[in-house]
Amino acid sequence: GDSSAAGHGNLYSQSYTAVLQQTVQAHFEALGIRFEAKNYGMGNYNSAPELALCMNEIFGDDIDVLMWDFASLQPSSEPVHKSVLWAHRAGIHPTRPILFYYDSFGERFLKLQEFDGIGSVLMNADALQSIRQSMPDSNTVADPMHDLPEAIRYYRCGQSIEGGIRCD
Repeated sequence: GDSSAAGHGNLYSQSYTAVLQQTVQAHFEALGIRFEAKNYGMGNYNSAPELALCMNEIFGDDIDVLMWDFASLQPSSEPVHKSVLWAHRAGIHPTRPILFYYDSFGERFLKLQEFDGIGSVLMNADALQSIRQSMPDSNTVADPMHDLPEAIRYYRCGQSIEGGIRCD
């Protein structure tokens, strides 16, 4: 992913890769399964051609799930070919990982549906934005340090989400 996937603007421990690791690791361990989340997000980097063509070298040979989150760098006006190349390369990876797309431009995801045997899931960015806006606004809470759980404290400050501006 791009800088949002890398967690830029937050502590690394607040990136969604790190939060996923912290949230599910104990549950997997209870089943005897080792869970390891790796964050390969890089600011100002596209999914193709470099990442797509060097997937094994970058991500390794033991991949169960890959997440595509380049939506801020590959907007709907950009040709779909970069994400399609990335998906093709992921689809021929020896472990046949499940692909997660974080995007609001459905055409990229629809192109994935044309490939037989590639498990893919779309996390619609527009729907997630609606969820974000439903979170408590720290600017309107009397005492956010005491009234909001740590996980969502200062998540939303006015119209800004996580790190866009400082809460008053």
